[in-house]
Amino acid sequence: MSIISAVDAIHDPNSPRAEAAREWFAVHGPTDLQPLPLGYREREHCQGLSGAHYILKWYARSLAGTHYDVHKHPPFYDFACGVMASEFAPDFTKNDEELQKRFPPCPLSGLGPGLMWEALKRPRGRPRKAPLEQGWSTVARKA
Repeated sequence: MSIISAVDAIHDPNSPRAEAAREWFAVHGPTDLQPLPLGYREREHCQGLSGAHYILKWYARSLAGTHYDVHKHPPFYDFACGVMASEFAPDFTKNDEELQKRFPPCPLSGLGPGLMWEALKRPRGRPRKAPLEQGWSTVARKA
């Protein structure tokens, strides 16, 4: 019997969608953090390799939570900067000077407990505007 996480029970890491996300990440993700881990076993393999690999593990789990929708989920860099600013991130990550330089802390709207990202819900009945039209960004800007 293989170990499976709740997110993997809902979002199959062996699905074509997961494989497509891995292919997308191979092009758009950091070259030193390849490949995108799919499933519990691959994510756990990231643990202890480096601080950036911990963030990769959390990113992969969070991405799985969106049915591997790479266009809906924030890109890795935005997610990593959000982790560095998150109250839910462990201190060993947030206090890592190398990670602070590589991924400057910047709050990420929708990043919650377990470092899982959730799309912000829009009020019903209101038309949706294009992100650029609203000046929208997943990363909060400092005033």
